[in-house]
Amino acid sequence: MNRMRILSLPLAAVLALPALAEERHDRGPPWPEDWAPEFESLERRDLRILPLHRAAEIVAERFRGRLIAARIVPPRAEERARGVVLVHELRLLTPKRDVLLIRLDAHRGDFLEVAGAGLTDARRKGPKP
Repeated sequence: MNRMRILSLPLAAVLALPALAEERHDRGPPWPEDWAPEFESLERRDLRILPLHRAAEIVAERFRGRLIAARIVPPRAEERARGVVLVHELRLLTPKRDVLLIRLDAHRGDFLEVAGAGLTDARRKGPKP
């Protein structure tokens, strides 16, 4: 009988989740007004961030190497002025053991910056696939 009580509590919580989600949606955004400006556009429904695997594919189409680090960071001032909201920052280890820093617009996948030694050697030759 104690097992029934234990099982019924999580089931009740799961059944209540849709109702809680509807209430929260009606109240507006769950963040305070004083957050950083790069989060202002999160109210827009058209903002979708590229998944990390797609960002890695975009980089692999243009450069040879192995992805060694990735993170999402806020844009720099000049990037924000161009309308960038979030940035995928990736580090790529090239075949010649150089490290490239690559910044992509996390919304559109455009290259914002590529820096590092061995950049020319790591660049894929030929037409884009």
